Amino acid sequence: MDPKLLADSAQTLGQIQGFLSGFSAAPGANPENRFTAIISNIITVFTIFGGLAFLTWFVIGAVTWVTSSGNPEQLDKAKKQISTAIAGLAVLVAAYAITFILSAVTGLDIINLERLINSLKPE
Repeated sequence: MDPKLLADSAQTLGQIQGFLSGFSAAPGANPENRFTAIISNIITVFTIFGGLAFLTWFVIGAVTWVTSSGNPEQLDKAKKQISTAIAGLAVLVAAYAITFILSAVTGLDIINLERLINSLKPE
């Protein structure tokens, strides 16, 4: 394989933001950037975990429904699992929406913490 192609792909992959650079920003970065990177990554992890929990609980409920064979107890259990999964997803979406609305109303960029912290620093 062409070494130049490998070097270009490594450079491209190095520019991708997110978990590839670790849980926090680079060790030499200023503390505000490290703090915001950690908070941003925690929010991302919780959002991903919430989405995966919804998907898992929904699929378990659907499989329980399909395999209930007309058993009313199993059918009720499946309906409750699916309802719980949908309610959890609604809470996840509502939390993000409320955060976005509070950010717009207060003028503080809560979702992008780096800008918020930089705007609060004394100059």
